[in-house]
Amino acid sequence: MTHYYKHGGFSKPGVTSIIADCHDKSGPLTQWAANMVVEWIRQYSIPSQLASHKWIVTEENLNDARFNYRDVSQDALDIGSEVHKCVENWLKYRSEPKGPRPEVLAGLVAFMEFYDEHNMDPVELEFSVYGDYWGGTLDYYGMFDGKLYVIDFKTSKYHYLNEHGPQIAAYRSALKTPCDGCGVLRLDKTTGYPDFKDYSKRYEKDLKHFNLMVPLYMHRHPRIAKAAGYKET
Repeated sequence: MTHYYKHGGFSKPGVTSIIADCHDKSGPLTQWAANMVVEWIRQYSIPSQLASHKWIVTEENLNDARFNYRDVSQDALDIGSEVHKCVENWLKYRSEPKGPRPEVLAGLVAFMEFYDEHNMDPVELEFSVYGDYWGGTLDYYGMFDGKLYVIDFKTSKYHYLNEHGPQIAAYRSALKTPCDGCGVLRLDKTTGYPDFKDYSKRYEKDLKHFNLMVPLYMHRHPRIAKAAGYKET
């Protein structure tokens, strides 16, 4: 789904929409969905008494297994969005959630420890930034280990360099104030363990990467390009 930002009389697509449109995730996602089918069969089918490592699978089992990826994906999405919301509320209001799921609480506690360890002090939180033809929402701009940093919070399973790098570089490029570096803080959706990756040394490369995606995206979506005021150079 494309997210739009109203700015300067134009409707601009979001940074994440542009990046997602320029990356093919079908290969990894197909393998993941197949793995979820296998996991369902292992968990819910009846082990064979005639041979080890074999299961008795009914037609009903196969039908349920076929759609297991939907349940797993939705659960992961819910945990990720809850962690992000809790972190945002804690940063803004120092409010702690009441009765969250263990995974969500673990993510919040891990973030609070990371926050203290790196002497973080926000200047801006959850604020909109704009390029010529795009917009985005920046999670954090402020002090980090004694320097001004742009940081995006992720609850993904891994760091995806070719997606996270261009995203954080685009946000940093749109700032009108000083910035010393940029990075991504990943809060694992299961363990809550904080995993920070500094993208500062990749900034120029990642920004060039993103700037190449913009015209490609606009050529693919001429109506969006027109609404965004895109002019080919």
